[in-house]
Amino acid sequence: MKLFNKISNESNSNLKKLTFADGKPVTIQAALAQSVGITRDHMEDAAFSLVLQEGYCEQSKRAGLFIVADGMGGHMNGELASSIAIQKLKENLSPFLFSHQNDESSLEEVQQMIETAFKSAQQAVLEEVSGGGSTLTAALLINQDLYLAHVGDSRLYLVSKDGRTEVLTRDHSLVQRLVDLGQINQSEAELHPQKNVLYRALGQTDGFKVDFNHQKITAPGHLMLCSDGLWGLVDDGKMAEVICARLPIEERAEKLCDLANKAGGTDNISVIVVDVF
Repeated sequence: MKLFNKISNESNSNLKKLTFADGKPVTIQAALAQSVGITRDHMEDAAFSLVLQEGYCEQSKRAGLFIVADGMGGHMNGELASSIAIQKLKENLSPFLFSHQNDESSLEEVQQMIETAFKSAQQAVLEEVSGGGSTLTAALLINQDLYLAHVGDSRLYLVSKDGRTEVLTRDHSLVQRLVDLGQINQSEAELHPQKNVLYRALGQTDGFKVDFNHQKITAPGHLMLCSDGLWGLVDDGKMAEVICARLPIEERAEKLCDLANKAGGTDNISVIVVDVF
């Protein structure tokens, strides 16, 4: 995949004109869609999408904050845990998104800020939702820099314009660990009775750790965040086909929910599609 390239820890200077390598200007669009699913009677997912585009002093800024949380712990506990997780992340990350100083922040400073925000969400879930938990996956875009942070088994995908797909997050599930250890293969993982058991999530006290990564956008493409209600039922190829379709972005997000429901709709579905062009 050449859409993203790893970059050094050096901070980026302000750009008077945000462009890709081919000189085309950078723009961001996003759409959020959700469905309770076919077999569930309430929604335990929560999601948040915010796009910021501004121009000032002959400079331009394109930014976005996108979050998906999948609550666990039964009715009320799950939906409360996911909503609290989203709220805490918004409170901690939104000021940075709107700050004109974020272009000058080092990678270490941004990572520390995001990890602190996740720890705040973790502490809030522990204190306010007894027996509840949640996944939490966040993508922060500042100009051409993507910062991603993650715990649980919701996912962040990268999809190039020609439909090539890469999962940028790693599932913190028991089944994925068995796959990593070579004890089962991917086909066996899809049918495993414990495929929804997580070893890392908000609300768990043992081994809490946030995965963090930073990548640079160098060419147009798409991001997609979703809960396992989508990726657990629809294969990557079908999702990429919808994401890359020549349809309004809101229709593409809704169509992804429809695909999951047509495949059984066995869980809540949350999806955020992001076009970076």
